[in-house]
Parts: sequence; C-alpha cells; structure tokens
Amino acid sequence: MNDDEIVIPRRHTFEEWVAAFGMFLMLVLVCVEITKREFFNSSFLWSEEVARYLMIWSIYFGASAAVASGSHLRIDMLIDMVSSRVRRLLDIFAQFWVCAFSLAITYAGYHYVEDSFTQGFVSADSNLPLQMGWIQLVIPVTFALSAFHALRQLSKLVATDRASPKEI
Repeated sequence: MNDDEIVIPRRHTFEEWVAAFGMFLMLVLVCVEITKREFFNSSFLWSEEVARYLMIWSIYFGASAAVASGSHLRIDMLIDMVSSRVRRLLDIFAQFWVCAFSLAITYAGYHYVEDSFTQGFVSADSNLPLQMGWIQLVIPVTFALSAFHALRQLSKLVATDRASPKEI
C-alpha cells in the first residue's frame, strides 16, 4: 500500500452487530456464572441454557453476515484457475443457489416456528418461561436476511455481466 492510498474501513452489517452483541452477552453471562459458582457456591438455573441460545443466535447471524460480505466458504484455488468470465458465471450460479437454499429454509423455518408457537413448546432444560418459538425465530429471520443479501449480490453480478461483455 502506498502512502497516497486511503483505506476506507468497511461498514459492519446489522448481522455482525447482533452476532457480536450476542457473543458479548454470552461472555458476560458465563463469567458471572463462574464467579457466582466459585465464590458464592450457587448458580442460576437458566444461565447455561441462555448462553447456549445466545451462541446459536450469534452463529446464525454470523452466517448471514458472511453471506452479506461475500466471505462465506468457497474454493478459491479452483475459481482462480478459470477465466474471469467463467468465474463470474460460477459466482452467479453460487449466489443463485445460496438464495434458493435460504428461501427454502426461510419457508420451512417459518412453519417450524409457527408449529412451536401453536403447540406451546417451552424449554425442557430449565424453568425459563420462554416459548421455544422465540428462540427458533432466528432460523427464518437469518435465512431471509441471507436470501436478501444473496439476491442483492446476484443482481450486482448480473448487472456487471451485462455492463462489460468484452472479457471472455
């Protein structure tokens, strides 16, 4: 990098903030629980379960953030071996399937959450008076966000492909 170049930091997405906040809350909760057990010889009955739910929510929102930033898993070695036109077509194909998969999971997740609320499922691990539908809501929400981001990237790829057909 030259001294003349200006580095503009990337804006963090909503999903990154939610994932980071969930991880922070989980860290605080686990530290408080360890302190309470070690020094006061007592514990919260619900802390392990809430920490698990915070971890799950952080992972789902982190996965959606990866789709938003385009940093999800891919095999760069194979992609780098092809021309830029083929690479763009592979990117379009991949974004299409990420979008289709995310929409399918959003649909299935919605019905899963709906069934949980309808049947009144509550957590069996502790005495939390929380319906499981609220915890499971992360599935359709984050996959809907992933579908949105994949569709946004897909539209950019298609628009870029139409704008510069000169490269083969």
